[in-house]
Amino acid sequence: MSPLVLFSGVNHHNQTTVFASAFVADETEETYVWLLEQFLVAMGGKTPVSVITEDNVPMRSAIRRIFPNAYHRLCAFHLLRNAKAIVKNERFTAEFKKFMFDDYEVGEFELRWDEMVQEFGVQDNSWVREMWEKRKMWATAHIRGFFFAENRTTSRCKGLRSVLVKFVDSHNDLTEFLQYYMKFLDYMRHKELEADFKSWNGEPVCITPLKKLEKSASKVFTREIYLLFRPVLMEGCSVSVVDCQETTMFSIYVVQKYLVIGKEWRVSFFPSTSELKCSCLKMESLGIPCDHIVGVMKYLHMTEMPKSLVLDRWAKNTKGSLVTLCGVCKAAGHCLRSCPAQMNKDNMALDNDDDDEDDDDYRFL
Repeated sequence: MSPLVLFSGVNHHNQTTVFASAFVADETEETYVWLLEQFLVAMGGKTPVSVITEDNVPMRSAIRRIFPNAYHRLCAFHLLRNAKAIVKNERFTAEFKKFMFDDYEVGEFELRWDEMVQEFGVQDNSWVREMWEKRKMWATAHIRGFFFAENRTTSRCKGLRSVLVKFVDSHNDLTEFLQYYMKFLDYMRHKELEADFKSWNGEPVCITPLKKLEKSASKVFTREIYLLFRPVLMEGCSVSVVDCQETTMFSIYVVQKYLVIGKEWRVSFFPSTSELKCSCLKMESLGIPCDHIVGVMKYLHMTEMPKSLVLDRWAKNTKGSLVTLCGVCKAAGHCLRSCPAQMNKDNMALDNDDDDEDDDDYRFL
């Protein structure tokens, strides 16, 4: 069977979602160019902000040609696997992982890299030299500030395949595949509708000291994003403002964290728009405010989430007026489990596989 290419991403619930898919005859650059061109047409000409793939030369070249403004990141899992297989030194692999994920400034990254190369004597290793040339595609020092929704690997795509194989297999002909594939898409859409329902009908149990701010966050963020942001609120309680520099347009707050010695961050606050920006660039990278920004909001006694800190893609109302429809028959008023037309029990088994999430932090009305 020809290779199946899945274009996947994240929705407003941080769930994996499918944008498009295609069978390809081969995996050459020209095939990928054609595929990306068709994807662009299907998306109404809108290009992705960022892309994560394995280190595949034809694919990388095609992305550069068709999505020149998209930031392309290489899958961290595959890079670490290659480091282990090629350099064959566990200590080097551990150090390489630090260079990939640690929060270095660019200058510090380059200095430490030179020291590491000398320490392990890998100056002449072609793979190590290649990784240095591609550092802007994998090192946090260079990627910081580009939006990847905190994804570092292609694991979402692999997770998607693990669901897909419950619907299709290699024995299906093309007609059967399309039939079962549409059921797979219906299942994915149902999971999103289910998450919509939980977001709109769940009442949060506020557990942080910043209860008013937490309550505000629960009203604007979807349930999953709120649950991601809540630990950040807790961390923000350990952030203190140690200095403030005033300008005519904005204020710069210098902050420190409890027990983090010798490290400072700068948070800029624009009173006219209630906009906050931090030197760590987590807001730009993930779309969720960092604990340093929370520390400044606490210092300023804010009780509401500023609009500038709530991305549309993570907001409850990102779809506008919400009408919950059944993922099977598309009618309103019931879900997949109670759908009169739902005769096949396979999806119930799939739900049991997937519904491991803990709802203890939410009360449902």
